[in-house]
Amino acid sequence: MKMKKHSIFGSALLSTALLLGACGDKEEVTDAVDSSQAQKEFGFQAFDLDIDTAEHNDAIDASFDIDVSETEAVYENKLESKKLTGNEAYAELEPIFKDLALTKDMSKEDVIAKVSKAFGAENYTEFELEVEFSDGDNQEFLDKK
Repeated sequence: MKMKKHSIFGSALLSTALLLGACGDKEEVTDAVDSSQAQKEFGFQAFDLDIDTAEHNDAIDASFDIDVSETEAVYENKLESKKLTGNEAYAELEPIFKDLALTKDMSKEDVIAKVSKAFGAENYTEFELEVEFSDGDNQEFLDKK
């Protein structure tokens, strides 16, 4: 009887561990994303944007990161009442990133103008963007109005 009790407990513990592991990270993009293709199309492997407006602090919060083992995406847009993670965030961000066509040799002014327009926040009060380009070059773009 003692052996059976441990066997049931062990099975329950293992099942719980497997279930929790299967839940995964809600920010992880699990839809088929070819990371090398995404880097070529977007020109970057990490993108972290925070925009404040007069009406909202953190009006726009968008982050995207291609890592060796996973891709993560988060998109919150208070101006449009959107709060997305994972696959849904990636689906929303992908066309924006393709249209941006950011390059590391663009001027600070051009990057800020293109990104704020793409996210519908030209009237920002504070703009902060960190980009890691495909070649590993990190750049930060800051502005306050």
